[in-house]
Amino acid sequence: MLKKGHVPVPANRVIFNIAGLAAFLVLIPIFLPMSLAVDILIYSIAALAFGLLLGHAGMLSFGQSAFFALGAYAAGYCLKEFQLTAIPALVVAALVGAVAAAAVAMLTARLKDVYFILMTLAFAQLIYFVAMTWRTVTGGPSGLSGFARPVLSFGFLDIALDSSTSFYLFAAAVLVVVFGLFYGLVLSPVGLVLDNADRLEAVGYPVWRYRLFVFTVSGAMTGIAGALSAFQWQIVPVSKASMNESANIVFMSILGGVTAPLGPVAGTTAYIVLSDIVSTYWARWPILFGAFIIAIVFFLRGGIIQGVGLVFSAVSRLFPRRLTGRS
Repeated sequence: MLKKGHVPVPANRVIFNIAGLAAFLVLIPIFLPMSLAVDILIYSIAALAFGLLLGHAGMLSFGQSAFFALGAYAAGYCLKEFQLTAIPALVVAALVGAVAAAAVAMLTARLKDVYFILMTLAFAQLIYFVAMTWRTVTGGPSGLSGFARPVLSFGFLDIALDSSTSFYLFAAAVLVVVFGLFYGLVLSPVGLVLDNADRLEAVGYPVWRYRLFVFTVSGAMTGIAGALSAFQWQIVPVSKASMNESANIVFMSILGGVTAPLGPVAGTTAYIVLSDIVSTYWARWPILFGAFIIAIVFFLRGGIIQGVGLVFSAVSRLFPRRLTGRS
């Protein structure tokens, strides 16, 4: 029943997405300051996690800041108290994010629309107030600090991540792994079930279990992004658990397009670069992004990636021979 209506993803589309990610990773440290490039990689991971939820599972979560902050606090605390290396700290952050997401999903996976949104929002607020008050672990309003950037250890070889270039390469490698996980889930039977969720629910298929699984994976991915943020800045401010952080992640994903694999990456890049540039000249720069969201909702539901596709299609119609190689 599941395979009958399934249309396999064309190989050229897979190649395009892989090539696009590779070009992106090569170009952004050339054209942008390294700290800004690393921030783009970190939030691209968080945006991919949200894109997996909304774009493929239809779950609009406003609780992503909770998983981001939990991953950051878990990694930062382990670095401070136990001096873990980079990979174990990332694993701890992923596990904490996954466990928290699984707990939320157990309560929300059967909910839809505004009820689901409110439950994720309530969880995010709960984590924010815990972070504000649990000073012995989180540092409270001052944030968690007092730890250094970890080393990348392979047992026989230790690689310091204290330089901007080495940390960029490490963050890029993590993004590639997360991107592969994202793509693998989308193309797997899990993605197929979620793409046909309404029809399968109508015949009694337990789609909620797949939503629970995807929500858990998304929490793990967001926890990893939070850990990388802690590594990068060597502090975890309480603002990472705030509603603004959730809104930023949602905005980045929708801006780029939540259904395309490269959409959240493109949206994150546009958001961070433009906000960094525009905020220098205009204090009320969020108004501009509000206008962008309105334009996307009304005219470009697929986000930036859809816009790029439309431009390419228009150009290919104007110059078909040059782009297709036909004579």
